[in-house]
Amino acid sequence: MLDGIPLSETNSNGKVIDTEPLLKNRQALNKGYGSVAQPTAQQSFQNHQHGKRQLKRYEKICYGLGEGGLSIFQVIKGFFLNNFLLSVAQLDPMYAALILFTTKFVDAFSDIFVGNLSDKTKSRWGRRRVWILFGCLPLAIFYTALWYVPPFSNVWKVVYYQVVVVLLSVTYTCVAIPYSAMNAEITDDYDERTSLAGIRMISLMIGGLISSFVHSILIKVFSSDQNNHVTYDYEKGYLLSGGVWGFIMMIPLMITFFGTRNIPVENNRSESHIPFFKGLLVMITNRAFVTVTLLYFFSQIAVQFVQNNLLLYSTYVADAEKEFPYILATLQLSVSVFIFFWGKLSQYIGKKTVYYIGGVFLLMCFVALYFLPYGSKYYLWGIAAAGGIGVSVAFLTPMSMLPDVVELDELKTGERREGIFYSLFLFFQKLGLSVGLAVSNFALGLAGYEAPSINGSSDGLSTEFIDNNKENPKVIEALRLLVGVVPAVIVVFSFVAVFFYPITKAAHNETRELLRRKREGAIITLDYQ
Repeated sequence: MLDGIPLSETNSNGKVIDTEPLLKNRQALNKGYGSVAQPTAQQSFQNHQHGKRQLKRYEKICYGLGEGGLSIFQVIKGFFLNNFLLSVAQLDPMYAALILFTTKFVDAFSDIFVGNLSDKTKSRWGRRRVWILFGCLPLAIFYTALWYVPPFSNVWKVVYYQVVVVLLSVTYTCVAIPYSAMNAEITDDYDERTSLAGIRMISLMIGGLISSFVHSILIKVFSSDQNNHVTYDYEKGYLLSGGVWGFIMMIPLMITFFGTRNIPVENNRSESHIPFFKGLLVMITNRAFVTVTLLYFFSQIAVQFVQNNLLLYSTYVADAEKEFPYILATLQLSVSVFIFFWGKLSQYIGKKTVYYIGGVFLLMCFVALYFLPYGSKYYLWGIAAAGGIGVSVAFLTPMSMLPDVVELDELKTGERREGIFYSLFLFFQKLGLSVGLAVSNFALGLAGYEAPSINGSSDGLSTEFIDNNKENPKVIEALRLLVGVVPAVIVVFSFVAVFFYPITKAAHNETRELLRRKREGAIITLDYQ
């Protein structure tokens, strides 16, 4: 039984074979093929293991580096966009929430459309790599435009950021979905996929660490000293950082494009025989896909609530605004170390068990953030170091599970649809980011958050920096709830999702063996009754 579905196999003689004991009794299964010579159990397993060649180390690294380019977008946007919109662009929190919510309507269509289209793409560069080649430049342009503050009225500012955020989201989709879908195409080995996911996440964290740290410096390049008080021109600083990192993010994506050119992937696929909407129905009735998607959504949105508000939390609760770049670096270094650790450990105790252990650490860190005493910047530093234990699992586990789900879907439908699977996955990632930002801004608006301002004297010789949020207990309590209670509750829901995830390592090996036989001409019958 696979994913709760009994399986049977019909050979060329029309004989129905029960494949339930496939892994346990391979020899008995082979007898059903009559006079057709069948490999031994050991040979079958070896052939199965080498259905695709093992990836070379440099190929894994080249593929994984692409995640480092995408992480520039993910990390800087995740940690700094909320502060930029509220404090630098000085948008009303409600307008900022509206921008992010309306963008999701576009994403709901663009993500699925791009995923489906990339599955059908045929080019000299393959189905996926061509999207990376032509998508990275527009991504860099719109990323840079995001950090520009136009000299418009508030209404036209809202229109500008609405357009830019939508275009940026679409171009990110055009690169990120094909890139992620490559993960399931370039290897079919259960443990190698976990290793590949680990390399991607390490690249993500290193890229995020470097970019966020340097970003924190670049936004303060333009400064002035008046009456022994340093003020920063954040508008110029954010735009400078946007241009620098917009260019740099293209480099690792190009390394991925050229470094994976020799990996054999299937490029000549027949047109889908499953109608689009019927295919979606098959996906949402796939228990493994539903549970891993819910797991990814819950873990992402929990992390996003903290990520979106950590800078504000550090400023108004922990009194650690100056130390924030180093606290963030500590968190990302911890994540990078533990991604490698969890990737190795999951090969022995399984992905689900790893998530339970790491999720408990994540839950405890969220609770600690809520109860953190005011001004305890060094305690926050310690929580960041411990938080990497759980955050690494939140990224690693769902991403290493999804390729296994893709193969289960291929067994059921006869088609590989990595693009549409990863498009739905990316949609939930962006939904988590946007919901976290929108709900945070809505809550802060209700709490009375006001953008800091600088008032000049009438003689123009002095300035006064005004920030009323530090004395507003409602704002401080809202930040505690947003980085503590809310994500902690969401993590509990993620435990429920991972509990019902059905694919074990043995079940995945069974899926691969059935797929091998199916590709050799055997007819696999799935009984849904």
